[in-house]
Order: sequence, then C-alpha cells, then structure tokens
Amino acid sequence: MAEADRYHENDFAQDDFERFHEQGEAEEGSAEDRALFEQYLAEEEEIGMPERGELREGIIVEVRPNELLVNIGAKRDGIVPQSDLTRLDKEFVASLKEGATVPVVVSKLTADEGMLVLSIADALQQKDWQRAEEMLASGEIGTYPVIGYNKGGLLVRFGHLRGFIPASHVVGLPRNLSEEERNRRLEALIGQVIPAKVIEVDRRRRRLVLSQRLAEREYRAQRKAELFERLRPGDIITGVVRSLRPFGAFVDIGGADGLLHVSEIGWTPVSHPRDVLQVGQEIQVEILRMDPERQRIALSRKRLLPNPWESIEERYQPGQTILVTITRVVDFGAFAQLEPGVEGLIHVSELADIDVAEPLKTVEPGDRVPVKILRVDSRRQRIGLSRRQADPVVGQRLLEEEAQRAQKPLEPAESPPPPAAAEGSSPPPEPPSAPEAQEGPDEPEPPETPETDEAVTSPVAGTETMPKAEEAMAPDPETENASSEDTSTMAEVSPAPLSMEVEQGGSSDESE
Repeated sequence: MAEADRYHENDFAQDDFERFHEQGEAEEGSAEDRALFEQYLAEEEEIGMPERGELREGIIVEVRPNELLVNIGAKRDGIVPQSDLTRLDKEFVASLKEGATVPVVVSKLTADEGMLVLSIADALQQKDWQRAEEMLASGEIGTYPVIGYNKGGLLVRFGHLRGFIPASHVVGLPRNLSEEERNRRLEALIGQVIPAKVIEVDRRRRRLVLSQRLAEREYRAQRKAELFERLRPGDIITGVVRSLRPFGAFVDIGGADGLLHVSEIGWTPVSHPRDVLQVGQEIQVEILRMDPERQRIALSRKRLLPNPWESIEERYQPGQTILVTITRVVDFGAFAQLEPGVEGLIHVSELADIDVAEPLKTVEPGDRVPVKILRVDSRRQRIGLSRRQADPVVGQRLLEEEAQRAQKPLEPAESPPPPAAAEGSSPPPEPPSAPEAQEGPDEPEPPETPETDEAVTSPVAGTETMPKAEEAMAPDPETENASSEDTSTMAEVSPAPLSMEVEQGGSSDESE
C-alpha cells in the first residue's frame, strides 16, 4: 500500500515537472517571439521614416489649392508646399494629377500638422545632378537651350539646373573681340539650342560646366565620317560660311567643314574672302576633292557661276586694241583685267618701248591703258597683251569715249537748260560770231569757216556736228551786241584770224 502511494506520488511529481517544463518552454518561446516582433517593429519604423534629403518616389494622394498631399510609403504622408511649386514650370505643375508618381526629397521630418515636408523641385534637380554625373563619366553629348549670358560665357538649361559654358568653349567666339562685340555675339545665341559636353560636376558647390567646342569637335568628327561615305566629288550641296581667312573660307556642309579656297570663290580675282562672303551666309558649293585619310574636303563656288572664258574667242580677237585695267604688277610684267573674271598678261617686254629704263614703273594697279591683243587661248585661259604695240589713235579714241560716258550723267546736274545755252556761256565766243559775219558781204568766206570748225573739232569722234548746231543758235546775242557796228567792218576783221587758223594751225587766242 505504501509502495502504491509512493508510486502515485512519483507520477504526480513527474506530471508536475513535465507541465512546469512545458509552461517554461512556452513562456520562453513567447519571450523570443515578443523580442522578434519588437525588432520587426523597430526595423519597420526605421524603414518607414525617411531621412532628411533622401530622394524617394511618391504618389499624389490629393491636389489641394496651395499644396499637394503625397504618399511616400512611410507611416505619415508628406505635403509639397506652394513655395516649392512656384519653383517649377507652370506647365509641369498643371500636369500634376491625383495618382501621378513624382520624385520628392524630404525637406523636413515634421510639420505643424505632423506631416513630412517634401520638395519636388529639389528632387528633380537631384535627378539632374545624377544624370550630369553619368554623362560626365560616359562622355555623352547633349543639346541644351541657351537662356542667358554673363561676362564669363553662356548659361544653358540642363533639365532643372543651370549649366555654364565658358567663353573659351563657345564656338565662333574669337578671343580678341572687344567686350561690346563679345556681348553682342553672346546675346545673339540666346534661344538657340546648341550641343555641349559635360566637363565638370560639383554638386556641393552647385557647379556644372559644359563645353560646346569639345562637343562640336566630336560631333563634326562623326558627321565628317558620315559625309565621306555619302558624298562624292562633283556633288552640289548647300553650306553656311563659318569663318573667313586670307586663304579662303570654311563652309559648314552639314556637320563638317570644307575649305573654299580664295581662288575658287569666283571668276573675278578676290584679294580677301570678306570682299565677297560673310559669316553666316548660305551658299551653294561643289565638291572638288575628298581626302578621307587627312579628313579634308575641297569646295568650289566658281564652278557653279557662268564661265566667262567659254566664249572668249568670240569677244576678243588677236590684233584688236582695247582698254584694260591694271590689277597687279609683278616682276615679269603686269596683269590686266579685260572684264570681270577675265585677265591677261602684259609681259615686261611689252609694257613700254625699249628705250624706257624701268617699264614696270610706267603702270600701277587701277590704271586704264590701251593694249593690243596678241593671242587668246580659251583652253588654258590665257590672253597675251601688249601695251607697246597698241594703236595710239584707237587707244586715244577709246579713252576719250570712256571719259565722255563717265561725264554724261553729270551734265544734267551741272546745266539743266538745253546744251546750247550751256555752251553759249563758255568763255570763247569767237566761233559763233564768225558765221554771222560771213552772212554779210563776202560770199566766198562761208566754205572756209566750216573747214576751220572741222579742223578744230576732228580729234573727238562724234562731236563734229555739235559746234555747227551751237553756231546756228548762238549768233542772236552776238548780233544784238554788234547791231551798232558796221557789218562791213566785221567782215574785214573776222576773216583774218580764221584764215590764219586754217593755214598755220594756230588757235583763236593767237589770232587775238
């Protein structure tokens, strides 16, 4: 009996021990679970609460009149105040709707209403800084609008940031310009979209520097490779003059520059390209040569203009005496222009007679001289000329005719009345009076007077009839002045000097 009781007591003790052990394990397990749960809550709180300056993506929950309510996945929603919205473009703000995803940056951890203060403008700028750093690392080239300038260079819009292009990295801006001219050129670029390459990014100092020159260089290298594959000599394309040099002009033909040599600008000799072309001018050119190894393209504008040498042999023949303009004097002779685009050579041996010691000093650039055409070679575009062999009579006549043509436009301004009245006011009045006197007593005298007039006026071709017309109109005032004198006396006095002119070749001044 006693053993049975002990057995039952041992059973109860074992049961209590097991029950206690199970309860202890349960309590121990619940403590571990509680600790894990608290750790989870703490981690969730750390994950859910953003730090100041952190960039996140948020969803617009509500659009209010002066702010936006944005859910960024934390325990609290955030607000974007009106002061931040004013920093954004009006079009961008108008596009913000409920449910839209926007980048935001935490500006403040708490607010008066217990919400986070967020900034969309700072988030967009932060994204642009990241993009700028990526472009700096990759060397990517982008295009940006010019929004302003200062004394150092250009200001461009890089997303929601402002980038700076130093003046030394602006294409087409020489360093020797005056401040006024440089500012004028920089101002002219405002509103244009230009390529640029990021060369410096400093987010802490908010410094973003770009280079148009480096971007242009790389862009043109790519475009030039494409043009060498696409273009062929003989192709006609349209280009824009980019710069002028004494030896020619550089023309942009679509991303690459070609050289238009000064000799290929036109048929007329050009001393400097600026005399014919201007920077920014659009012209048509023909591809002359392409050198892929040296990356050079030669252009011609002259070949697209009418060639004055095509019918040169029809307009000029050997033996003909013409007037030319001296353009250049060189050691072996002088070059003379017959017409725009056509030049001939007067060899030093053909400039003057043999007895002239220094024939090159007898002419200067700009002189108009008569020459004789010796030979014409249209194929080689050569014309040989001689000043020494030119016909002096024809040359003098050509010079006088040219002088008359140059003076004709000035005559109406000097003397609005008819030409006869203007000639009547000239100092020598003798020629009109002689015919008037010959109408009197002596009949044989009139034939001598015309002969005398013809002898006086014959050197100038085409003017023989002018003195006769003036004589018919001019005698009236002379007749009125001489009305008190005896006509017979006039007849005796006037023929004497006229006959001396005919016989001796003297002037009217000598007769007086």
